[in-house]
Amino acid sequence: TAPHSPWGRRDHPPELWEDYYDNCPFDSVPTNEEPLPKGYWTGWWIEQRRKERRKVLSGYFAAITAMDRGVGRILDWLEEKGLRKNTLIVFMSDNGMNMGHHGVYGKGNATFPQNMFDTSVKIPCLISRPGFVPQNRVDSSLLSQYDWFPTMMEYIGLEDRIPQGLPGRSFSPLLEGKSLGERESIVVFDEYGPVRMIRSREWKLVWRYPGGPHELYNMIEDPYEQNNVFDLPNNSEKIKTMRRDLEVWFSRYVDPRLDGMKLPVTGRGQKGRAEEEDAFAYRLFD
Repeated sequence: TAPHSPWGRRDHPPELWEDYYDNCPFDSVPTNEEPLPKGYWTGWWIEQRRKERRKVLSGYFAAITAMDRGVGRILDWLEEKGLRKNTLIVFMSDNGMNMGHHGVYGKGNATFPQNMFDTSVKIPCLISRPGFVPQNRVDSSLLSQYDWFPTMMEYIGLEDRIPQGLPGRSFSPLLEGKSLGERESIVVFDEYGPVRMIRSREWKLVWRYPGGPHELYNMIEDPYEQNNVFDLPNNSEKIKTMRRDLEVWFSRYVDPRLDGMKLPVTGRGQKGRAEEEDAFAYRLFD
């Protein structure tokens, strides 16, 4: 389950867990002094994690370390078989993880209403192919996981087989050391139902249906999303434009049968497809 709860000593390599618990200062993550943002609440288990911060972080760090070792084993095997230069390695996650960030332990469903903080939705993406993909390069383009399918199809020369009407666009030029045109914005969507987000390089709008609460952050001036400026009058036009773009995106790409905006969800997301009976078992948290 790395890296995922549970975080106890018995759930991860014990020697790693103990080393972190006994020796790590955990300086790279916030202390418990960071308050939960106004308008959010969490379940009892989040408060429990705050109380057991050192144990939780020991499990999380041990899980990351064990996973890194596993990745190393894969790379070593490719090297031994002479396949390293002919293999594109992509390392990603499906979500972020707050470990004290915003006063939260968990991801988007660690709070109610569900959150869209960058620490919840922004993910690592490491790409490697020696001799082909540029090394030691960091790219800050606005990209999403729905860009990966067209990217891979183009990378292997099958761009003519990409179906029409998909939301993603290929960024395969980046894998060849070429530049990529700037994207105006990206839309983040997931199983968290009525919570949607659109993000440009400067602004992030979080919109909750049917009536809020909504959030607007200036990601240049406020990268840690501590100051919600949604209610400032001078931002009304910006909000109107971003919400229009958000609505256009979803009207173009959403599958009406699986539209999370209209379906009840649990803290763990929609458990079944829209036509399945158990998809309508509504509970905030399991």
